[in-house]
Amino acid sequence: MNELIAECAAGSQPAFIVIAALCDVDERSLVGAESVAPQARLYRDFRKLFEDVDDGVLEVDAVMVSTPDHTHACATSFALACRLPVYCEKPLTHTASQARAIARLAQEVGVPTQMGNQIHAGDNYRAVVELIRSGAIGEVTAADGWDARSWCCGALTPDARVPDHLNWDLWQGPAAASAYIDGISPGNWRRYWNYGNGTLGDMACHILDLPFWALGLAERDNLSAEVRATGPSPDLIGCPTSLEVSWAIHSAHDLPRSDPLNFRWFDGGSISPTVQELAGKDRHDYAGRFNMLFQGTKGFLFSNYNEHLVLPHALAAEVRPPAPTLPRLRGHHREWIDAVRAWVSGRPDAAAMTSSNFAYAARLTELVLIGTAAFRAQSPISYDFGEGAFTGPAAERATRLLNEPARDGWQMRTRAKG
Repeated sequence: MNELIAECAAGSQPAFIVIAALCDVDERSLVGAESVAPQARLYRDFRKLFEDVDDGVLEVDAVMVSTPDHTHACATSFALACRLPVYCEKPLTHTASQARAIARLAQEVGVPTQMGNQIHAGDNYRAVVELIRSGAIGEVTAADGWDARSWCCGALTPDARVPDHLNWDLWQGPAAASAYIDGISPGNWRRYWNYGNGTLGDMACHILDLPFWALGLAERDNLSAEVRATGPSPDLIGCPTSLEVSWAIHSAHDLPRSDPLNFRWFDGGSISPTVQELAGKDRHDYAGRFNMLFQGTKGFLFSNYNEHLVLPHALAAEVRPPAPTLPRLRGHHREWIDAVRAWVSGRPDAAAMTSSNFAYAARLTELVLIGTAAFRAQSPISYDFGEGAFTGPAAERATRLLNEPARDGWQMRTRAKG
């Protein structure tokens, strides 16, 4: 939120930015935010905020959702149902089916949207996308992403006392009511299946965004994937210490190759075998320096958020950066702010001005979260992106993980008002 406020204040029309309302279930956070926007209405329950929008008590032009993952879909759907532009942090939703529902609602209302995978706006990501699409390393056959951190091992804490500053009932939102978990807020919810999706759910929308974008998977029709995941025995409460996931991606028509395109993910200290081989050969810590590897028919391309490297060195000497085809931006938040300004001023093209809009972000989120479903189902699964459905022997178990029941009063909105 602080980054967004800074971006807003730096704009050419600072008067456009007025923080009309702040909502937080944590009294300490709300008081701290109030000092930044003393004129804002204060809310503890976002349902009441949107009720006031519906009733004309509160007037807003756009909404930012930066709650824990399990409330993303509900809060975002309320904003979209009010026909308001929305910026929602990654992952867009807590389950793949929620991502599809949000994409449908966003398409219906047609407002500017953006998911918070901020690196999407960076110059390096855009340069890598252009290189891959130019054929610099040939036809891409595989892409590996990794993150060393481990959002794992969430455990229950019987008899823990809810802090006076936290409304635990509201914090749980649509999740099944449970006893308070000590230390879960502000960030440890990522360690728990009920509220987050571990390291994969937290980081893959940043890291796998790069190959997903470069290879045009958001625009591909008839995609399907076979997904395999390995790690420690799944726990019903806490996310795993480490995870390895592979997606063998097929398309009936659009991918020009007969073999699947292979994505792989490694976290919690797991390292791609291909990266290990290249590191051993070159005596270089590629895993520590980068977080993404493209494998092509001519060579390799490593990348992180800020730099990239083509291998082998002989190929790198031949590669010339192609002419830019993607705009260089002043920032991810700025892209959305400019789209909101255009929307408010009545420009019909405003909804197309963001590059990580919900049509794109929902498909990326869907890809990521079927990976966690494969791990929790304890079996390889097949997934049809067109139907949004699992197939095969583990389909029933995986499908249950797509459809989290919401507590009464916390159901998503599926249609716009008016």
